[in-house]
Amino acid sequence: MIYNQAMSAAVKESVPESYSDECTTLMESFLGTIVKMTGAIAGAVRVPSIDGQEMHLVGSFGLPEEVSCQERIVDWGCGTCGVSLREVEIRSAGVGACAKRSGIGFFGKECRSVVAVPLTSRGKMIGIFNLFFTSPQEIAEETENSLRSFGELIGIALENSKQAKESKRISLMTERRWMANEIHDSLAQTMVYARMRMSLLLEAIKSRDEQLAIRYVRDVNDALASGQRTVRELITHFRSKMDPLGLQHALKGLVKEFNERTDIRLDYSNRLSDFALPPEHELQAFHIVREILTNVAMHSRATHASLSVSRDEDRYLFTIKDNGSGIPEIAPEEGHYGLTIIRERAMRLGGKIELESSKTGGTKVILSFPAIQEATP
Repeated sequence: MIYNQAMSAAVKESVPESYSDECTTLMESFLGTIVKMTGAIAGAVRVPSIDGQEMHLVGSFGLPEEVSCQERIVDWGCGTCGVSLREVEIRSAGVGACAKRSGIGFFGKECRSVVAVPLTSRGKMIGIFNLFFTSPQEIAEETENSLRSFGELIGIALENSKQAKESKRISLMTERRWMANEIHDSLAQTMVYARMRMSLLLEAIKSRDEQLAIRYVRDVNDALASGQRTVRELITHFRSKMDPLGLQHALKGLVKEFNERTDIRLDYSNRLSDFALPPEHELQAFHIVREILTNVAMHSRATHASLSVSRDEDRYLFTIKDNGSGIPEIAPEEGHYGLTIIRERAMRLGGKIELESSKTGGTKVILSFPAIQEATP
């Protein structure tokens, strides 16, 4: 009989979600090596279902496809495997129980005995692996030690795969929450602001106050422009993650992009050798600086600007200056609506935004926040 070395699609569908396709491939690779070393004709790895009542096949080598499909789910306490699991010991026996349960000719013809090895990790039962032989097997002490070593390797691989998938799931949930927060803190608030301004605009129109109406029209226009820009930034952000080389490298890229896309010369000064920040803090700081520079490009009418990064004892300081027209008196409260979002981002860092606008022209914005070091595992 020709043995199919890969599990069928039906078997893969039965694998618990805690384990990835990469885990299945790794199990098959492990089993292939073990089968050849022990002289077995096939091998299989099973893990318990969520309710602990069944065992699911997560990898096999050498089993005919018919057997893999039939054996993809079995009872937890079934036959030799059940005894091995209850006693947490390696067991070897004939395949009478397998033949009776499955009704497959493979058991009793090609295969005449099965060895069951329990898989544990930190005292917790995580599965079992089987080896199938053409003749009865005596488990000598040396053989038992080898099987336990194989079992430890498989157990480690199973646990690592499960933890990696769980970590990926948590990361995805965190990213979704972060996305919701970003939309709430930026786009949603922009829309609320625009609606408030529209109400005031209607009142100004009713009272025939042309000057006030023009002001509110400008406010609504600015809010819509800010919302449009925010949407583009959110799309860009979720298509491309934070620079994997960190905040230092990201700021250099931001300055280069600013100088290439605007007519404002931006000088960059960084007195730090590196940042000691968690990735989320680096991301927030980057977004704040980018938003400030975007405002400089869109509203300042400046010809020259500067970005400097420094540290004052236990606080980081990001200072952006420009030689533009300053903040006009008719601008929305706090100089520009986007500043509200920037301040909220700064608060997430435990920091603040300071704004200075000279009557003779030019604006200075300072972001400062504690230099909280990234926690080490």
